[in-house]
Amino acid sequence: MAGTERRLGRGLGSLLGASVDAAPTGGTQEIPLEAIRPNPHQPRRIFDPAALDELTESIRQHGILQAIVVRPLGTGFELVAGERRTRAARAAGLLTIPAVVRGDISDEKMLELALVENVQRQDLDPIERARGYRQMMEQLNLTQERVADRVGLKRATVANHVRLLELPAVAQDAVQGGLVSMGHARALLGLTQPDRIADFIGRIVREGLSVRDVEGLVRAASRPAGSGSGAVLTPAGSPPWIRELEQRMEEHLGTKVTLRNQPGFRGQVVIDYFNRTDLDRLCQVLAPKTLI
Repeated sequence: MAGTERRLGRGLGSLLGASVDAAPTGGTQEIPLEAIRPNPHQPRRIFDPAALDELTESIRQHGILQAIVVRPLGTGFELVAGERRTRAARAAGLLTIPAVVRGDISDEKMLELALVENVQRQDLDPIERARGYRQMMEQLNLTQERVADRVGLKRATVANHVRLLELPAVAQDAVQGGLVSMGHARALLGLTQPDRIADFIGRIVREGLSVRDVEGLVRAASRPAGSGSGAVLTPAGSPPWIRELEQRMEEHLGTKVTLRNQPGFRGQVVIDYFNRTDLDRLCQVLAPKTLI
């Protein structure tokens, strides 16, 4: 079983257990497009119309160059992999599409295949990725480490995406709409007044603030009233060496880290966590239990 799981991060072909261009019994076959139902576990909800138009025109000119993968469902089929190709084929006016029919794919594998296909071929936006990772965690009962292993990414990358789902809808929409980057969104997670996030997004868009600018402003906004000298911390308030250390620790831990240094190199390292699962994960990274 362990050997099988290790293969899961190596690509769609590994997940299918065979090349998608060659079915284990009978090879590729033409099936009616009208007989194909969509994959209910498809994590992508937004499809770029321009990219679909390009794929549609390519199919008109050259046909389908790679078969989709389906599984039997009643008298028809359910799509496993190839959502964009299927949509573009319909738009191109095709009546049939080359497909590999696999009868050995479970509901759990369906979810996994859909996510890995998108991650490796057509990028999801950060929020769609985050939802896909969380869906894998919840429906497949996986830890962030296991999700990272299955999609071939670092655990910190998965953790950073999943944290985005703690943002309010206005911030998630801004990320999906391209108004702010994932880095901006991660910085906004540090706000102690979530109701101000919309105001911060407005400033990011109007003033073209960098991620480092937003991090500095968030730290300033989150300081307790009356603390320190009362001066407002500017976006460039932290020395470069502090930001470098913070970024290194954030990459390793997969969460927001704030280094508060005082004269004589005395201070605090503040590590954010947002729920019990996140705390348990950090404990395992920082102080793993040893087996006796």
